[in-house]
Amino acid sequence: MKLLLLSITLILANICQAQINFVAPETSWEQLSKRAKAEKKLIFIHLEDSKCEQCNEVATQGFSNSLLKEKFENNFVSIRSNVETENGRKLAEKFQIRGALLSLFVDGDGNILNRYNGSTNSAMIYAEHADAALGRRGAKKLLDYDKEYSSGERGGQFLKEYILKRREAKLPANQLLDEYVTSLPVDSLNNFQTIKFIYLQGPSLDSETYKKIRTNTRPTLLDSIYRLSSKNDAIAMNNSIIGSTFRNAVVKKDVQLAHQVAQFTRTSYMPDDNLGTRAFHNTMLNYYHAVKDTVNYMSEVIMFINRYYLNVKIDSLIAMDDLEVKKMMAQRPNFKEGNVTQSFGIAPPSQYFHLELNNQAWRVYEWANSKEMLERALTWSQKSMELFDAVMAHKTQKPSTGNPGYLDTYAHILYKLDRRTEAVEWQTKALEAQRATGMTSNSFESTLNKMKSGTL
Repeated sequence: MKLLLLSITLILANICQAQINFVAPETSWEQLSKRAKAEKKLIFIHLEDSKCEQCNEVATQGFSNSLLKEKFENNFVSIRSNVETENGRKLAEKFQIRGALLSLFVDGDGNILNRYNGSTNSAMIYAEHADAALGRRGAKKLLDYDKEYSSGERGGQFLKEYILKRREAKLPANQLLDEYVTSLPVDSLNNFQTIKFIYLQGPSLDSETYKKIRTNTRPTLLDSIYRLSSKNDAIAMNNSIIGSTFRNAVVKKDVQLAHQVAQFTRTSYMPDDNLGTRAFHNTMLNYYHAVKDTVNYMSEVIMFINRYYLNVKIDSLIAMDDLEVKKMMAQRPNFKEGNVTQSFGIAPPSQYFHLELNNQAWRVYEWANSKEMLERALTWSQKSMELFDAVMAHKTQKPSTGNPGYLDTYAHILYKLDRRTEAVEWQTKALEAQRATGMTSNSFESTLNKMKSGTL
């Protein structure tokens, strides 16, 4: 099963029957808006589909936390809708959503105040996004900016605020950014704060904005933008540029632009050329997958896994994690006796290796029909389980019960290879491992039943 979350976080929470009280999934936008205005509340919209049942179960786990009940009951009209239904599709279209698995926090007029992409069992994440939306409810609304823009407003300060408002709602602002840069005097492109602001908005590498900066801005200034900014800001600038360019490449199906952003990603890892080269190939792999270029994806993924993952040693991963723990412990602030502080989580670097093996195995399972490719995917899946189990055994000092998602992937590939008895055996292990986590296991049980009946 493809896992969508990269970080492994330990979340301590009291799970009980209290949960967000959702209205009927067929409740229309007009009804949601009317009720929200009457009750002076915001609207929480969680959109999902039927393609990833485990993702939906993860969200249910988060929504079932008592931490959210009072906050959402007092401040939101909440709806959970499947985009494969008529009402879910209409809600997605209204807010220009492609796909599913995200949460919107909007007001009764349809202004997006916040957005969370994906699903999580962390109630704290939903609570934090809800608080951010509540904190923005009195500010100037996105629809107000839309109306002013439609009326012809193009002032520099207005465009800057409009860009920030759209970015706040996680909406694209590429055209606005081009207009904003066009409105600036040429000498502004050699102003530190101006260029930093533009880079933080993520100009695509093929945009007029990026081209103007590369033409008119002094190279020494561009260098200082990264050198003098905080590490977090430097990462944010690169990630914004990479994200917007990658999206453009996929929408346009522009492989040359994909190569451009892959090369940009590579240079962002310098001087670590090994990490940079791996990031380059990973970007191209994600591009081929996104545009459904099966031929190039299959050849790229074989090279990618063989080069970077199959020869990874367990001892190397354990050493990598131990080093990360030491670094984090060294950065902890010192507290006097009696002080209380929140715990913090560490994302072990090893997870990226077994997670990547699992995810690529799952992608091949979804696309491939040839026995040769499925056998390759089975090997990758087996390797992901071996790495995970070894790392967990080292951390806990006891045998691992296995990663439910990884076991599920392995069982699916066995089933597609027509090794159904083995598939049932491994899916049973996946179900048991999932139950051991305390999380819902409906999708695992459903898959097992389908495997037994031969209807998967």
